Amino acid sequence: MRPVPAAALSALILCAPLSAAAQSFTRITTGDAVTDARYSEGALWDDVDGDGDPDLFVANIVGEDNLLFLNDGSGTLTAADGGPVTSDGGFSYGGCLADFDDDGDPDLYVVNGGASQTTANFLYRNDGGTFVRILAGAPATDLGGSWSAAPADYDLDGDLDLFVANYNQNNALYRNDGGLSFAAVTSGPVVSDGGASLGSSWADYDDDGDPDLFVFNADFASGVVNFVYRNDGGGSFARDLTAPLGTAARNSVSGAWGDADNDGDLDLFVANYSNQNNQFFRNDGGGAFVNRTAASGIQAGGSSVCTALADWDDDGLLDVFFSNDLNGNNQLFRNTGDAVFAAVATGSIVGDGGRSNASSWADVDADGDLDLYVTNGDQPSAQSNFLYRNDGSGGANHRLRVRCVGVASTRSAIGARVRAKATIDGATVWQLREVSGQTGYNAQSSRVAHFGLGDAAVVDSLVIEWPLGQVDVYEQVPAGGTIVLVEGTDPTSVSESAGVDAARIRLHPARPNPFRAGTRVSFTLPGRARAELTLHDVAGRRVRTVASSSLPPGVHSATIDGAGLATGVYFLVLRADGRTAATAVHRVR
Repeated sequence: MRPVPAAALSALILCAPLSAAAQSFTRITTGDAVTDARYSEGALWDDVDGDGDPDLFVANIVGEDNLLFLNDGSGTLTAADGGPVTSDGGFSYGGCLADFDDDGDPDLYVVNGGASQTTANFLYRNDGGTFVRILAGAPATDLGGSWSAAPADYDLDGDLDLFVANYNQNNALYRNDGGLSFAAVTSGPVVSDGGASLGSSWADYDDDGDPDLFVFNADFASGVVNFVYRNDGGGSFARDLTAPLGTAARNSVSGAWGDADNDGDLDLFVANYSNQNNQFFRNDGGGAFVNRTAASGIQAGGSSVCTALADWDDDGLLDVFFSNDLNGNNQLFRNTGDAVFAAVATGSIVGDGGRSNASSWADVDADGDLDLYVTNGDQPSAQSNFLYRNDGSGGANHRLRVRCVGVASTRSAIGARVRAKATIDGATVWQLREVSGQTGYNAQSSRVAHFGLGDAAVVDSLVIEWPLGQVDVYEQVPAGGTIVLVEGTDPTSVSESAGVDAARIRLHPARPNPFRAGTRVSFTLPGRARAELTLHDVAGRRVRTVASSSLPPGVHSATIDGAGLATGVYFLVLRADGRTAATAVHRVR
């Protein structure tokens, strides 16, 4: 068990007891999004038109046009004329919605594969709800057997880069040099290992402050090993061959990262095809994983394609859904505590069959809980996609939804970590969500971080760790609704203005960061106060007291010597005048 960061130094209990509140789903059978019988593969949620609710892009193969559905705010999804997005045809497995040009709206990248591999992937710039196709430059002109794509700021320069998984050829990595100007990375293991790659997912699995990459391989013959690439900073990756992740050989199609045991790090669920069992790998800290598939109860597979994580019953524990191809029933599991799962045995959500592909969660009808969308193929007979409305727990469980907006980090906040502490059923529970641009096989759940809170009406501490090192701490946040948090705003109250309040203490980002020999940090005091600046590791342990004295108002600075510090992420915590502020620093080799 590993405590959470020092920004909240309280005892940690792994999980809360299972809520007894009833929960049910209703399949929606009318409307544009559930009556179109195409061969659908990908399902991506994001606010395309900037009206505050999640819209839906659906990718289709066999030459059928892709689909765009706009949400009217009440859950009605209407097919839209998306210009080239809905008229370019293609053999589209999916892609990603991501704000590559950092202008506040999500752009769209669509991957095209298929036997012929003659259609280039599509890149569309979003101009305020209207899409324009980019026809020049990488990655808009590259041909390949592309099956999925995932965005992340892997080099931590403040813009979103792109990984593309290709089948039976080298994968592709594109560095974003600003706006929509990409450069193909031409060397390194990520783009030279070959493979039979169908899916990919970014996550900081070793807690060192930069996004690592997991690539899912399936050659449907011998079972090629999945690829794990550790990000060593500066744009450099190393292939991680450590068991069990680096040695797993299955027909893996996708996976999802999430803190299933509420111990403060990211665990991994893997969806496997060809009647191979699905897998669960528990993260024991720093990227050391243990295969806990059998103990978790989720191993019974089928021809699983997508893994989708969500606390759909709002009890403070991440649950899991697996979609299955070849007309097998899909699977929904409830987390009963400590990452042990019980199968949901009844209801249409697990009894509708289908050739199901992508599955993704979003609060479609704006009622606060998470609904589920599942795409289906059309063979041997035509079949529409599934939308399941979450009917909630009758008001028994609370929840909080957090939308993060980056400033120095990318505006879409992909890679940001949000931690919430609350007292659920009498137990202190920390939950972790990492904002991701790809949450399963060609699936993108809503980027709004969703926290189920059980009987907790207040989040005691809400901590946002931004990709470029800023840490914001909010306290006593009421449950209910969606809050929007902007990087670097006053970390003491979500109800106050986002502007800088001169009466607040401020802890400014360290420079340089990451650092080797040392780094320097400054902080501002509005009045004379006893100030204590301490350094903590990711387990919450105090490593050093950097400063402790009574100081006058104004700006002060301190130096952190890198000597004696192991590589990894640390948290600087400033306490003064009864208030707390925090920021993250990263010690590299």
